[in-house]
Amino acid sequence: MPTEQQCQPDDKDTEKIQCHFISNTHWDREWRYSMQRTRHMLVYMMDMLLDILENYPEFSSFHLDSQTVPIQDYIEIRPEKEEIIKKLVAEKRLLIGPWFCLPDEFCVAGESLIRNLLLGHKIARRFGHVSKTGYSPFSWGQISQMPQIYKGFGIEFAAFYRGINTLVAPKSEIYWQGADGTKIVASRLGCRPRYNVWYVLQRPAYWNMLDVDERQVPWQNGHGAFKMIDEGHHLLEAQYAHPKFTYNKETIADKAKQAIEEQDKDWTTPHRFWSCGHDSSCPDVREIEMIRDANAALKGTAEVFHGNFADFQKGVLESVSDDLPAAKGEMRNLSTGGGTSPLFGWIISARTDVKQDNFRTERDLISYAEPLAVFSAMLGSAYPKAFIDKAYEWLLQNHGHDSIGGCSRDIVSEDMFYRSRQSREISACVTENALKEIAGSIKIDKDNCGDVAMVAYNPSAFRRSEIARVYVQAPNDWEGEAIEITDAENNKVEFDIACKDDPYYQVVQSPNDCANSFRMTRYQLDLRLEDIPSMGYKTFFVKPANSKTDLKGSMVTGPATMENEFICVTVKPNGTLTILDKETGKTYENQGYFKDSSEIGNPWGHQAVENEQVLSTVGAAAKIELIKDTVFEASYEVAIDWKLPRGRSEDEKNRSAELVDHRITNTVSLKRGQRWVEIETKFENKAEDHYLQVCFESGIDTDKVHVQGQFDVVERSLEKIDYSIFEEAPQPENPMNSFIDLSDGNVGLALLNEGLKAYEVIGDKDKTMCLTLLRSFPLRICVTPLEMTDYSGIDKSSQCLGRQTFRYAVMPHKGDWRQGNLWQASETFNLPMLMAQIAPTEHGTGPTKKSFLELETENLNVSAVKKSEDGNGWCVRLFNQGDETIRNKIRLNGGNANPAKTKSPVEAITSEFALSETESRWSGAREVTLEELAIKNMSIDSEGWVDFAIGAKQILTVEFLP
Repeated sequence: MPTEQQCQPDDKDTEKIQCHFISNTHWDREWRYSMQRTRHMLVYMMDMLLDILENYPEFSSFHLDSQTVPIQDYIEIRPEKEEIIKKLVAEKRLLIGPWFCLPDEFCVAGESLIRNLLLGHKIARRFGHVSKTGYSPFSWGQISQMPQIYKGFGIEFAAFYRGINTLVAPKSEIYWQGADGTKIVASRLGCRPRYNVWYVLQRPAYWNMLDVDERQVPWQNGHGAFKMIDEGHHLLEAQYAHPKFTYNKETIADKAKQAIEEQDKDWTTPHRFWSCGHDSSCPDVREIEMIRDANAALKGTAEVFHGNFADFQKGVLESVSDDLPAAKGEMRNLSTGGGTSPLFGWIISARTDVKQDNFRTERDLISYAEPLAVFSAMLGSAYPKAFIDKAYEWLLQNHGHDSIGGCSRDIVSEDMFYRSRQSREISACVTENALKEIAGSIKIDKDNCGDVAMVAYNPSAFRRSEIARVYVQAPNDWEGEAIEITDAENNKVEFDIACKDDPYYQVVQSPNDCANSFRMTRYQLDLRLEDIPSMGYKTFFVKPANSKTDLKGSMVTGPATMENEFICVTVKPNGTLTILDKETGKTYENQGYFKDSSEIGNPWGHQAVENEQVLSTVGAAAKIELIKDTVFEASYEVAIDWKLPRGRSEDEKNRSAELVDHRITNTVSLKRGQRWVEIETKFENKAEDHYLQVCFESGIDTDKVHVQGQFDVVERSLEKIDYSIFEEAPQPENPMNSFIDLSDGNVGLALLNEGLKAYEVIGDKDKTMCLTLLRSFPLRICVTPLEMTDYSGIDKSSQCLGRQTFRYAVMPHKGDWRQGNLWQASETFNLPMLMAQIAPTEHGTGPTKKSFLELETENLNVSAVKKSEDGNGWCVRLFNQGDETIRNKIRLNGGNANPAKTKSPVEAITSEFALSETESRWSGAREVTLEELAIKNMSIDSEGWVDFAIGAKQILTVEFLP
């Protein structure tokens, strides 16, 4: 048994192989079990760990899987352990961070990755030390900007094993260059990358498992197997009541040599990652003796010592040669064997409902609530930091790779929907209150402007003009039978009334009175909004009118045909669209047919039945009905009745013979001034075990596709892949964010979408683009290599049954994605303007039109507007998705700083919530890292503009200081 003898040799012989024996765990917060059941296991694990670290000093350290959320979960149950954890973290014996949780990088927004790291740093720093290591035992592949993101947090090393193979990395170490040119050292680790000695040394020594890969064990193994078997609990897994505590020292010599030999071909430096950890694994005091015995067994060949990942990382960085192979961009390579791991890239289409829900939650928080809260604070409101922080915490708890990847049990997704709802509810409250404060700050002359002012807020970093749907209310006692809308210069605004509710009783909530109601007239209308400032507002005024001004006009130009300035769209008898790009003269046919095939795979991989049957709606007879035709918009409802196999056959060789009726209803809409035709698809999914895509034939001769990624537009080849060189099945699906585009340089066709993550381009003459809507599969989880544990009889959420809604658009354009301005188009598509109305009071002093955040040239993207982590300033995160350096200027709040002091609650109510005014300017601006450490000061001119240059694909954070 362990003694006080040290696990580390006094003097390491650096000429020998250095085996960094790193005690760790891979902690999936939820996957096979709910978060609460997993936390029950976590408390056992952490109790054991603290006991070992406190009482066995030779057990030098433990790596908590690069994350901090387990500490947070543990402290909620064991608050009395907080101080000892702080002591151990400060002493660098318990290594936590840099992440909050371990995300899948392709399924979440780029900004979410940065916030994940910021929260991880914040928690780890509070406990005493941030582990600045790039150990990345998560994500099915790596995004193209990860080197830049890691380096922005002072991390110059990344170790991962999915998405990298022996073609990219013949040996473990390579130089990895990000999309912007940032270069770090990366490692694919070695054979059995994250659990090598856990299998090779520990299982024989503790459990007498000489075949280290054997996973089937007898019931009567002497460990007191225990299993609940009543009706309510018989589905729970077995446990051991009295696991034997033994140590088979005689196995160590041979197994230590096996551990060395398995990885002999992998490394370019003497440093080896010996990982003693596994999924939800627990530290063990016997590791002390195992390290000592392995070191003795390998004397003369290698040194084995209790290490930590920071020292391993340091050793590799100091030892790598300058002539390592180099790789650039995203890492989504299929496995070639030789110790590399499968990509398992199909998770991007698992549980599209979860991914859509996450997209909307990110949008509500990152694009609306947080920036509006900042802008409101610029005017003197109190910044709701605690609410914003809590909303991010709810959001980020859903970003664990197995959670957002859609790989988990039903109970996990149920918990995820609850958490995202909490985040969205907070975001909605913050958004409403901030916009109320901003609208209330506007100076409105009641005598000239009337009783109702309408404020349009633009969430984008570029000016926008578009058609918006609003539900405006006017006092029911107004004279006149109609309304008119003007801007601040008294120019009339065009609008079209869809319906009118008279009277309409609007409840008004006041914290200092009971709820009351207004007697109003409500108008549902479409109006043309012109020149709404970037990340700012424009005020309009609703006034009574004696007569209604009817707008004459139609966008319908023929049978099932609608047309605007840019495109002409015809709905064909089978429900597909034919689209003419009036600017280029190019016609695109067969747009938007549905294709359905079989799916009997799992979250990580697609598998068709042996006797595949592919169905499509190309031969369908659609029911086409014009449901809207105004001067602003035309819409057709296109209904397709389709029969799909109910599921898989019992032997899983065929699709079932029983067919189930499905009605797919598309609402196809074209608005004035809009360069795309929008499609909303709704249907009730009654079928299981199927793979549903919507397809668009481009006919564009190109060998590449451009895809919106995290802080990047990624170029991917369409050249035919020789899959014979890989030890993994083909994966034609690839990840995307909000657009994909095919272009030959002269013309292009793009697909925009809301929250979908997977696409495929079929490399035939038609160059057909497919968006994955559903991949409904039986839930089978790989618990052991023997078989996939089948939960499909009790867990059905992976089948995505029930009501489904998908929103996407087809956008033809000239030139490539840059000329088509696709990033701005996708943002306009996904970020509708916010609209509010307010009654005038004497308290407003602000302008009727304002941009809170301005770029002199609107050619960059804004990822975040936020309070600085130290609370002293305000950060704006920009990124350049293009391939050239851009010189630009930025101005926040017109150059004015936020007031130094906000009003107390009593001061606020007694002043009738008038905001504090400020005349002060920003005291300074500086460029900061993603971690928000200062890089350099930036000059601000007399008008508040900050001049800067931003490199190709660069992420740049500017901090404004009051």
